[in-house]
Amino acid sequence: MNDSIKQYVENDKKIIFISSYPKSGNTWLRCIISALLNNQDGKFKFDDLNKIGLFSRESHFKHFKNLQYQENGNLDFNFVSNHWIKAQQKINLENEEVKFFKSHSVQKISDRFFTDETVCLGFIYIVRDPRDVAISYTHHCGGNLDVAIDTMLFNEKNYSSRHKTNELISTWEYHLFSWKKFNTVPRLFIKYEDMLEDTKKILLQIMDFINNLVNSSISQDSNLIDSVLSSTNFNYLQSLERNKGFKFKEETNNVPFFRKGVSNQWKSVLSYNQLNLIENELATPMQHLGYLS
Repeated sequence: MNDSIKQYVENDKKIIFISSYPKSGNTWLRCIISALLNNQDGKFKFDDLNKIGLFSRESHFKHFKNLQYQENGNLDFNFVSNHWIKAQQKINLENEEVKFFKSHSVQKISDRFFTDETVCLGFIYIVRDPRDVAISYTHHCGGNLDVAIDTMLFNEKNYSSRHKTNELISTWEYHLFSWKKFNTVPRLFIKYEDMLEDTKKILLQIMDFINNLVNSSISQDSNLIDSVLSSTNFNYLQSLERNKGFKFKEETNNVPFFRKGVSNQWKSVLSYNQLNLIENELATPMQHLGYLS
C-alpha cells in the first residue's frame, strides 16, 4: 500500500468500506483506488484487487466458536450477521494499516448493523441509475430482465453468496437507504454517471476523502493521476480482461465483466411498462439523486 497512508489511525479503526448495490461500479471504483494506493506509478493490475477483497467471506468468521453452516455449505446468515462487528474488531486488532473492503451488504437488518462507528473508519458508496443497474444485473446473471427488475424492487431477501458466506443485498432502495442512514462516520457518496463523465474529478474527490480520513498525503502528481486514469478506463480494462481473463467475476457465465461502461442504456432497452414500474417504485430516491426531475 502507498506509504503515504501507512500511518497510525485514531482509535485504531482501520476499515474503510467500498459499498454498493451489485452492478453499480464497485469493481471499477476498486480498480481506481487499487491503482492509486498500491502502485507508485499508478498503473493498475488485476492482482491489485486482491488488496480490496470482499469482507463477507468464511475466513473472517471461522475463528468464532460454534460455527453454524447451512446445508449448502455456506455459513448460516444469522450466525454471520451476529458476528459482523466482532469480525471487524478482530481485523482492526490484527492490522496496523488501513484495510479497504468491498461490500454489497445492506448496512442494517433488524437490530443488527453490518458495521458501525466503533470499527469503521469511513466508507465510499457508489450508486448508479437503477434503470441501468437492472440491465447490467440481467446480463451478468444470464437471466430475465423482468426478473432482475422484480428482484431489485421487491425482493427484500435477495442474497449474494461467495466464499461460503451470504450477503443480504435486499432491494435497491433499502440498500441505498440503509447506508444513507449511517451518518456517524465520514462518508463519500459517488454517482457512477459522474465517474463516467469526469473520472479525474471523482478521483481527486476520492484522494481528498482518503487524505482527510487517515491524515495522509497521497500525491496529486499529474503523472500519477494520468497513469491511474489511463490504466483504469473501460477500454483498457476490457483489453486486460480479454488478454488475461478476470478471475474476480461473481458469475460463472461467459459474459465479459467489463461489458460497456456507459450510462442511459435504459433508453433503448427498457420497455414502457418496465420503465414505468421502476420510476414509479423508486420515484423519491431517483429524484433526490437527480435521475428523475
